[in-house]
Amino acid sequence: MLAVWLLPEFSELEAALALEVARRLGLPAYTVAKGRKGTPALAGSVWTPTYAFPAAPPPKALLIPGARRPERPAQDPAHLAFLAEVWEGLEAVFLGHNAHLFLAEAGRLPPRVAASREVALRLRERGYEVLEAPFHREGKVYATSGGLALLPALGDWAHKAVVL
Repeated sequence: MLAVWLLPEFSELEAALALEVARRLGLPAYTVAKGRKGTPALAGSVWTPTYAFPAAPPPKALLIPGARRPERPAQDPAHLAFLAEVWEGLEAVFLGHNAHLFLAEAGRLPPRVAASREVALRLRERGYEVLEAPFHREGKVYATSGGLALLPALGDWAHKAVVL
């Protein structure tokens, strides 16, 4: 089961891409957020998550799309509690465009990651090693440069090529 975590002002593209990949792979998927009310996205749409944190079933994989200020929710006790609750049971965590900043703030980002240019600069300032690659897996974390780079990362985890 794949959970797509809707941080405030998340990337619709990355969330929709993950849900479509899950559908094509035959994986059950759902969206999750702090509350059940509508969550605003970057391009102006509002998504109603399938589950709020307390009611979400435990996922096997978690995808965190990029967001406007992803490090802010990592300072919210409810977000940190949800992450702590699901972390041990996860096989994979996929990071969208700048979701690395959320995981870094939460203290769970591995020391070596792949990231887009603007995110790479911020991560290097914090002491992370940034690799030149569309994605890099370290432990359970698939750090990506975001957008379509999520496709090969999801395919790597599923051991199947994802064709859209």
